[in-house]
Amino acid sequence: MKITLKVFALIAAVCSAVSFVSCSKSKAQNLKEVRFATNPFVGNAPFYVAFEKGYFAQEGIDFKLQNYEESTSACTALITGNAEIAYTTLDAALITESQTAENKLKVFQIVDESYGADGILAKNEITKLEDLAGKTIGVSIGQTTHYLLLQALNKAGLKDTDVNLLNLNSSDAGVAFMSGSLDAAVTWEPYLSNAVTNGSGKIIFSSVDAPGAIVDVMAVKTSDEDADWVEKFQKAYDKGLSFVNDPATKDEAYRITAKYLDTDAEEVAAMIPTVKLYSSSDSKTGLAADAVGYMAVKNISDFYFGKSIISRQIDPEVVIKK
Repeated sequence: MKITLKVFALIAAVCSAVSFVSCSKSKAQNLKEVRFATNPFVGNAPFYVAFEKGYFAQEGIDFKLQNYEESTSACTALITGNAEIAYTTLDAALITESQTAENKLKVFQIVDESYGADGILAKNEITKLEDLAGKTIGVSIGQTTHYLLLQALNKAGLKDTDVNLLNLNSSDAGVAFMSGSLDAAVTWEPYLSNAVTNGSGKIIFSSVDAPGAIVDVMAVKTSDEDADWVEKFQKAYDKGLSFVNDPATKDEAYRITAKYLDTDAEEVAAMIPTVKLYSSSDSKTGLAADAVGYMAVKNISDFYFGKSIISRQIDPEVVIKK
């Protein structure tokens, strides 16, 4: 059969397309699946962006988002083999680590530090922390917000037995407070801003008043701490963070984040300043001896051990990846 140049070009184009599809499929099959256990929060912005913009795929990562209500659930998913990475509060990681005799997880990066994203909402007639005595407070007991509350109570010379605690996750506490059924609630954004805006309450204590108290980190199983895909995951994250921070692309980043948080870009823009986002290099500095992350491990461990929330103290030299 005689093949004209036109037909030959068509055949070549088809073969090239088939080859490309085959190559792309092969490449997709070679991606490392990383199940990312987290809870919906503005600090996830770099991850949402990295996924949407294809940065994880560029680094050979098949990113799988898994949402949980609380950070301890994300940690449980990690150590039970149902996730490769947990994005969690540092204190939740320490609680999880304390429940086993051996080192189960490694904190390898600080993602963000709360700077007003978490706080205590109180009715308008409550003017100071001491006024919380005898009041009903919604808080997720044994979680990060509980740690923040205990620090606030300590500052006021109160103990948790001086108040009435109602065990609610952070989102439910925010909703319950705004419905008027609580005197106070330990919650996070956007409930903090919404309560202030609609006049239902005010913030009487926040993570601004307790620097280093609420630090969000990424953790892996100890067996994965030196896996090459961990560094690739960080590279994709850093690309996402750069996109969030770049004035030329931040508006798109806010729109992407808003979709995952079921809100709007304007609200994301208002929430972003309430967290300090860390790059991988920032994190390396923050996890060094006597730096913010390192000291947070010591302080949280000492505090929780003293309150009998954990049964053994956690050594930062053991739990932080070197």
